[in-house]
Amino acid sequence: MTPRFEDYRDQIRSLPLIPNRSDVLNDRFLLAREGRLEAFYAPLHGVSVDAMVVIVGLTPGMSQTVLAFRAARTLLSEGHCGPRLFSEIRRRIAFAGTMRRNLIHMLDKIGLANRLDLTTTGALFAETSDWLHATSALRYPVLKDRRNYSGSPRLINSRMLGDMAKANLSSELEALPDALIVPLGRAVEEALVYIGLAQSRRVLWGFPHPSGANGHRLRQFKAECRSLRRAVRAW
Repeated sequence: MTPRFEDYRDQIRSLPLIPNRSDVLNDRFLLAREGRLEAFYAPLHGVSVDAMVVIVGLTPGMSQTVLAFRAARTLLSEGHCGPRLFSEIRRRIAFAGTMRRNLIHMLDKIGLANRLDLTTTGALFAETSDWLHATSALRYPVLKDRRNYSGSPRLINSRMLGDMAKANLSSELEALPDALIVPLGRAVEEALVYIGLAQSRRVLWGFPHPSGANGHRLRQFKAECRSLRRAVRAW
């Protein structure tokens, strides 16, 4: 499941200047359906070839998807194209809000800023954004019963989800063989194991999901902090 941007460019250009959820999460952009699961296209392509850090979420949520289409619609109208178009879309939607603040805090605490010779890993979302590749285990948005997919059913039990991870995540990570991989949550870790990275030392296994909705985040981070610091130093 690897759709081409060229097949959707005209449809994106025909969207309202500020598209909403109903404009983009519909049958026009439906990629596949499996039981209660649906996968939709979003303009999320390319790899940040200079990236030293890869942050992997589970799948773009509905809000991220809408933001991606809005960015693509605006950038196309301004004449942007090619790899810079996709990198700018990713930069605009990458883990915004509270999640980003929590993520930066944890990455700084485990010494990643020092390892990269940065004052803070917040720079990965700003002046050194080329050093970050933000992606998802499931590159394209997946909904279950028209709500954000959160890991159930498990990826390994779904042919559609497993095929998506193998087709897209594998190739992205192969293109960045030396980059540190930060998986956001256990479902993402399971996806990494599924595509063959179970023994990889460049994965920060045990990194908590930074969402404010993760009530166990602080306890999990405290329990894993020492091993995460060791993993960063060893990378």
